[in-house]
Amino acid sequence: MKKFIKFALIFVIIALIAGCSFAEIAKIDDLKSSKVGVQNASVGESLVRELLKDSPNSVIVYEDVAALVEALKAGQVDAVVMDEAPARFFTANEESIKILPEVISGTYYGIAVKKGNKELLDRVNKALEEIKEEGTLTAIISKYINVEEPDPEIIDFNQEAKGGKLWVGCAATFPPYEVRTNKGFSGIDIELCAAIAKKLDKELIIADYRFSVLPEALDSGKIDMICSAFVITEERAAVMDFSNPYDADQQVVLILAK
Repeated sequence: MKKFIKFALIFVIIALIAGCSFAEIAKIDDLKSSKVGVQNASVGESLVRELLKDSPNSVIVYEDVAALVEALKAGQVDAVVMDEAPARFFTANEESIKILPEVISGTYYGIAVKKGNKELLDRVNKALEEIKEEGTLTAIISKYINVEEPDPEIIDFNQEAKGGKLWVGCAATFPPYEVRTNKGFSGIDIELCAAIAKKLDKELIIADYRFSVLPEALDSGKIDMICSAFVITEERAAVMDFSNPYDADQQVVLILAK
């Protein structure tokens, strides 16, 4: 009996040293007593900080969603909050994690331009409308959503364009919207921006930044617009202008599939 107790204590100590957590999460409210991982500067971070405002140290910030998933699998956090599309991408390839049925919030993605750049915004909205009407946007989204590993391909960035360059900022660690492959950039947002660039007769240039740095890059003029599964919020709309929404998503919770 003493041996059993000794081994049990050793196990607990090892788990604590490793930073493992054993919180049971069955609903959103359970997050209030859990360690929750979020992506830096994301809408998920804002939502979780509000939910866990009485225990801010329980919000653990990571730079990209792949790091979030690895932290969850390693027991460094009890749950992670992210957009549904990448959550489904990761759960399709990993049986040890699952999505909680209850969602936190519905969201819409838009393309952001510098505040007051009405000319570019109007042209982007016009191009978006045409791309939707032609069925191109639906085809692009269908190509990547609910596909375990979309086959990366070389996307036409309209290099022969005569209207200059269109610099688009993204964080290329967010499947299925933007990823960097051995063939270059791929994903929903990349192909959408390529289609917009053609409508504008511009060459698409992708600038890969950390997600949290994108607003600064836009404000400083390093990029013309942000297209990175960028959720439209009141806070962001106060400092930048958004296109019409081009896709809808929702914030979900990923937990271990015990």
